[in-house]
Amino acid sequence: MIRFLDKSHNLIHFLKIFLIACLCVFSWQKHAWAQDDAAAESYYLQQKLLNQVEFTENSTVPLKGSWQYYPRQLIVKPSAMLKSEPVNLPISFKELTGTNKNYGTFIGHFKLPKEYVGRRIAIFIPNQFGAYRMYLNGDFLLRVGEVGKDKISHQTENASRIAFFVAKKEYFTITIQASNFNPLHGGLENPMRIGLGKTITQQFQQLMMSIGLLCGAVLGLSIFTLMFSIFQRKINRSSIRVFVFGIFILFLALHNLFSAPYAYTTFTNLSWIWGVRLEYLFTYFTIASFLTYMHLLNWRYLHPIVYFVAMSIFIVDIIITLFTEPEIFEYLAFYSFLFSLVVICNFAYGFYLNLKHKQKYSSINLWAVILLCVTFVHDFLLTLNLIESFNLTFISTSFYALLIMFQQSKNYAKHTHYVEQLNNNLLELNSSLDQKVQERTLQLNQLNQQLELQIQIDALTGAFNRRALNAEIQRLFTLTKNHTNHTLAFAMLDVDFFKNYNDYYGHLKGDVILQDLVKIIQRALPPSAYVARYGGEEFAIILHNVPSEVVLNVLRKVLNAVRQARLEHLNRPDQKPYVTLSMGVSWMDQNHPYADIHELMKAADVQLYAAKNTGRDQYQAFRS
Repeated sequence: MIRFLDKSHNLIHFLKIFLIACLCVFSWQKHAWAQDDAAAESYYLQQKLLNQVEFTENSTVPLKGSWQYYPRQLIVKPSAMLKSEPVNLPISFKELTGTNKNYGTFIGHFKLPKEYVGRRIAIFIPNQFGAYRMYLNGDFLLRVGEVGKDKISHQTENASRIAFFVAKKEYFTITIQASNFNPLHGGLENPMRIGLGKTITQQFQQLMMSIGLLCGAVLGLSIFTLMFSIFQRKINRSSIRVFVFGIFILFLALHNLFSAPYAYTTFTNLSWIWGVRLEYLFTYFTIASFLTYMHLLNWRYLHPIVYFVAMSIFIVDIIITLFTEPEIFEYLAFYSFLFSLVVICNFAYGFYLNLKHKQKYSSINLWAVILLCVTFVHDFLLTLNLIESFNLTFISTSFYALLIMFQQSKNYAKHTHYVEQLNNNLLELNSSLDQKVQERTLQLNQLNQQLELQIQIDALTGAFNRRALNAEIQRLFTLTKNHTNHTLAFAMLDVDFFKNYNDYYGHLKGDVILQDLVKIIQRALPPSAYVARYGGEEFAIILHNVPSEVVLNVLRKVLNAVRQARLEHLNRPDQKPYVTLSMGVSWMDQNHPYADIHELMKAADVQLYAAKNTGRDQYQAFRS
């Protein structure tokens, strides 16, 4: 028993010594790591190669700064034996070496804020027009395409990717091996971003969803337009133009899906070669259908010779794109685009002729075409790396389609409403043919009454017009004069500072105000009142058999109703911010007669001018 206890005591003693040794080794290793980190930080700071990344929980920052570039080397870690040069990303091979047909390694050293150590970090890499492999501290992280030292071993892939990792320390090194053998692009041209994994993922999903929604909306418009043109069952220049416009929108949606940032890569495994081919093919089809639409819209916009040459170029481009490599058809597309200058000049000259001859044209279409041409030129310069920007064609073309569809929908709605009215009238006429002579006579009388009513109604405001006013006041004047117990009140109304309103808001808005005023006045008056438009901004109210004290209360109610409506009028010299009325009133009965209606109306008109000259927004009354 004593021997067993001695052995147990020795074992415990041994375990204590082992644990103390492990703690010492761990402490030494931690100290060594700290020394290594400090030494690494000191070295990178001295060499100006350490890049601090300062992102937040909900934001990302560009992964740029000073990098080491090893030309024509595919390495994983920095090497003192190899020649390198400092560069700032984003950058293309052409800026580094004079040609995009090259390969090399970019190595960057970074420091994270301490609070993000141990958390999931992400790097968003947009399409880089080539192939690349990414390493984190020497460990493989991500690849796109196949990096190679020659055209045979290299394989391009244009796609956006997200690299995820968990930072174990503050300091980390990113290595990117890149290769490209396309003369137009190469290197790391598009800026990368770093941030928390959830933030990068959310931003990427928002980008793809916005592209998908926009493409879906444009695709829906194209299907609607194509179906509309097909169901017209009538082949003429107009229906063909609508059909071609639908084809244009269809290819526009597909073009936007297959162009940068290449949203199609998120849901298809299409090879890069065919992805590029489809991008260029959809571009050709989109532009060709757009030019066809403009040619059908007005031959001045695109002369037949210019149109024929452009279509011939597109046919050649399409054939070569289908059967050759990207480096061939991309170059051909570049030189073919130069002909767009001729097309743009033709557009400008065509719109100039329409303006000169004052022919009917669409201002929306004019500005949309200008926007489209400017963005095409912008993206062409971007392709040549002559400017630093981002691709605008996706936004401008989609916006153009929406603008044109808005215009087309408006025109089609008016046309459909007009046709519907004609059909309804035709149905009414056809049904009336089968009725008896008495029914037809009754319908004819009703139509005459409606016509008579329409003749009496002011087309703009819906009130009675001057012709109806003259007839009604003559009738009531005679009736009042011949009956002892009858009264007649006549009021003249004028909109205060209406000329100022038209000068400030425009005549169309002025027409709307007149319409609104008539509605307000009619609601404030009793059903027996008669409201008519006297002319311009002047109106008249007739009240028959209404006591004088009630007349004034009714007219005060009208003025108050207009004030309470608060119809905006910011161009009044008296600083009132809303529309008001001035009113002049005259009335008659057996004790206060007038010689004729002209005297009665003249008296009201005099009181109206008195109201306007003494402050407006009021009424003045007069009895003979």
